[in-house]
Amino acid sequence: MLTGKLATGSQRPTNEGPGVLTLGRTRTVAENFKALVARHVHSDIAVDASSYTHSYKRNEDPDLYRAIFIIIDDPQALDENLALVENLRATHLDLIICAVITGRGAYNKMKYYLAGADCCIKLNTLSDESSELLSGFFSSEEWQREVNLVLDPTRICLLGTRKKLDISFAEMKILEALAQTSNHILSHDEIARIMGLNANFYDPRALEKSISRLRGKIKEVYGTHNAIQSIRGHGYRLMRGLISTA
Repeated sequence: MLTGKLATGSQRPTNEGPGVLTLGRTRTVAENFKALVARHVHSDIAVDASSYTHSYKRNEDPDLYRAIFIIIDDPQALDENLALVENLRATHLDLIICAVITGRGAYNKMKYYLAGADCCIKLNTLSDESSELLSGFFSSEEWQREVNLVLDPTRICLLGTRKKLDISFAEMKILEALAQTSNHILSHDEIARIMGLNANFYDPRALEKSISRLRGKIKEVYGTHNAIQSIRGHGYRLMRGLISTA
């Protein structure tokens, strides 16, 4: 059974509450990565470790963890790893899921994104040097996010704590579709259809310009630089937890 504890009293509002879980093929692997993660979070945030073989209950409280790191050290177990990501995403829509691929073998980052992972981190070993590479995630907007927005389809706008952003109907439909998919990803063709473009003949540059304009609007009003991220060769991803639908 996966267990966890609520952290309290954090000095940073964005880090208050649920802890972090590291999952490995063995408990030893998970514990080693747990030690690396613990260097990047406040001491009052719980960091737990477990293995894939421990049972995962569907009725487990989703509020126990803010993020789960899945350490993947066996490239031969791709299907098993992807199924684990998919199962976690199916039961925890708000959870940040990070796939951590170790070793020197090749891997397909896109498959993990489509399965529901929010980030993929490539580490050669679970060493002190790898700890430095993790700093990129813990300093990112994905982790440090301080903005929570609500999409209001009735008024066709985004609502923050103090600011409102008016958007177009097409922009509203794109954000709504992104927010309501479990992996928060849409392909170029899916976005083109939402925009009313012919999926067979649309200009990719026009689509890119539209997404860039929407991203710029959100950045200008709320200060979020990477609200909509480009997934090379596929489409775009909405930052998890940034936007909820009314």
